[in-house]
Amino acid sequence: MDHKEEPNYYAIIPANVRYDKRLIQGAKLLYGEITALSNQKGYCWASDGYFMKLYKVSRKTIQTWLKSLEDSGYISREVTYKEGSNEIDTRYIRFRAYPIHEKVNTPMHEKVTDNITSFNTTVNNTNNIKPLSGKPDPIPYAEIISYLNQATGRTFHNVEKYKKLIRARWHEKATLEDFKKAIDNKSSEWLGTDMAKYLRPSTLFGNKFDEYLNQEAKATNREERSNSGVEF
Repeated sequence: MDHKEEPNYYAIIPANVRYDKRLIQGAKLLYGEITALSNQKGYCWASDGYFMKLYKVSRKTIQTWLKSLEDSGYISREVTYKEGSNEIDTRYIRFRAYPIHEKVNTPMHEKVTDNITSFNTTVNNTNNIKPLSGKPDPIPYAEIISYLNQATGRTFHNVEKYKKLIRARWHEKATLEDFKKAIDNKSSEWLGTDMAKYLRPSTLFGNKFDEYLNQEAKATNREERSNSGVEF
């Protein structure tokens, strides 16, 4: 049986696993990887070879980590064989509801059931989660590009290579008004000259942005457009 194992974006290592002194450190890391690989039923079928390649360790090391998790009651392993032979077809790693040994420093028996329930719920909820938080981006990319187009008569689009430059300046504490002022300063200086070709995002929003922002403008385009009744 040919299964393709693809991990989720998130790995989960609950507190009772992290602080269990019986577990070797590699086993704790492996537990997190198993959670990332587990499907909605709470098990994974990744082979030893998969983990060996991932962590650059020997089969013996992977088996030692798995045995540590199994002996401590965190997982169980189930093997199915190809029909009529002793050749392994699939190996399932499942999460156990309760560790089989005594409690560790953190209250394990009281917490493990909640951890398993939380884990299965989290796996279900994170299968389609994207790395981004989903919150709206507060940076006014479109307004900045639109203002530049109005000032220069150009038709720049709100594409990622320009957004990257705007984002870098925004993270340096530039504001929307700063972008508008820098655009006004340089457009009032360069429009109608050979330098007009440099009235573009890659120039204006690059490393010299602060210089363009703080230079003395001849006459701001914003004032001229304001006088002509154009509002932004």
